Amino acid sequence: MTLPSLPVALALLALAVPAAAQACPSYETPGAALSYTAETAYVPQATPVIAGGTIDLATCPETQGAGYVIESPDFTMAYEALGMGRALEIRVRAACDAVLLVNASNGQWLFNDDANGTDPALRIDNAPSGRFDIWVGTYGMESCEAELQIETF
Repeated sequence: MTLPSLPVALALLALAVPAAAQACPSYETPGAALSYTAETAYVPQATPVIAGGTIDLATCPETQGAGYVIESPDFTMAYEALGMGRALEIRVRAACDAVLLVNASNGQWLFNDDANGTDPALRIDNAPSGRFDIWVGTYGMESCEAELQIETF
């Protein structure tokens, strides 16, 4: 068996790097659209979802945490704070050990696992208006039925 020359090996390596970079969550393609205001989410809002995915968050340098999600967000939420200064809570109830990944309106990645038993939750005090991309994943490679819940306080 002949080994490839150095230029060929470098070219193959260059092709592999972009493929690895694509194996992380990306908000370029939006998820299912949700739209809430600080007032409408004062009553808890619930949406069914299948939690899980094949992308291992531990291999993604931009995000934090451990678990498995899909590439595009499950949901892209437009949130209007209405100047009310309310806290926005994003949480999941799942039939398995779920994780929650959010790219907030300020571009910050937020992650939670096991805030309520094996269910994740994130609370953003004085949440700003904007776009929130939301991934509902699982700690292990299994998938399960889950419910995304949005509420303001």
